[in-house]
Amino acid sequence: MKHLTSTKKSAFTLIELLVVIAIIAILAAILFPVFAQAREKARAITCVSNMKQIGLAIIQYQQDYDEYLCPSNYQVPGGSGTVEYRWYQMVGPYVKNGVVIQTGPNAGHYNGAGGVWHCPSFPSSQDANYGVADHLFPGPGLPTYTHGELDSPVLNSAALGTPGDTIMVLEKGQDNAGAPQLGPGGSSWPVFGEHEGFWTDQVGNPPGSNVDGTDNSVVSSWSQTNCDMPLNAGCTVVQCGDYGQCGMHPRYRHNNTCSCLFVDGHVKAMGEGKISWVKNIYDKGAWQNWCGGNQGTQAGECPPW
Repeated sequence: MKHLTSTKKSAFTLIELLVVIAIIAILAAILFPVFAQAREKARAITCVSNMKQIGLAIIQYQQDYDEYLCPSNYQVPGGSGTVEYRWYQMVGPYVKNGVVIQTGPNAGHYNGAGGVWHCPSFPSSQDANYGVADHLFPGPGLPTYTHGELDSPVLNSAALGTPGDTIMVLEKGQDNAGAPQLGPGGSSWPVFGEHEGFWTDQVGNPPGSNVDGTDNSVVSSWSQTNCDMPLNAGCTVVQCGDYGQCGMHPRYRHNNTCSCLFVDGHVKAMGEGKISWVKNIYDKGAWQNWCGGNQGTQAGECPPW
């Protein structure tokens, strides 16, 4: 007698397939954020490395100029008006890395984009991802620039009292594509805002005091603005922001931390709400130098102490 061989094949049921898909979805939901954090950690390491190289370049510049820091920017008369030079164009030759401007009055200078000048988490190719402290690196007076005139003398780092605590460069938010001639995607501010009102609600107290029950070492919510303005050259200042907006504030891109370069050359990732105006921004020597210049005569710009 012949035995009939069964041709029936085993297969997954619909329920089993749905269970497998559900398990995969749960694992993906758990692992994807971990992968994203790991990727951002790698980018943060690159950003810290960038700032370390920039710090070494600034130190080399100081050694060539009797320990003086360069200005944040300055303007000189040009063939068709004025030519602006920014701090990264002055420091660039010590790094020799990044995008070089090919045409125009700034041809041959580094434009502060690409290479060590670009944070890998920055949303565009805009230059000035990193900004210098505007009181440590004085620039032309605001709101109008004057040819070749600084609002304060350049600062000798020997005048600073706490170089290990004072931030001189940090990564900033994206601006709204101002000055597109300086780089692809436009240009952000070359500085971050140091004014007391940018960092603390308790304006006017001597550093660290709480004589009237307030304390200007407390960080305000405004100082923690963590945004990137849209790249839209057609939008207005009101729509996209300008002075005092994202392009002048720290950006906490790397798992809620911002890479900061200190005057003594070390780099540290600072978390949101951890940067204190009193400890990390204010320095009496820098403020006295800045307030001795032209812009220091403007009401409300200089501390009374």
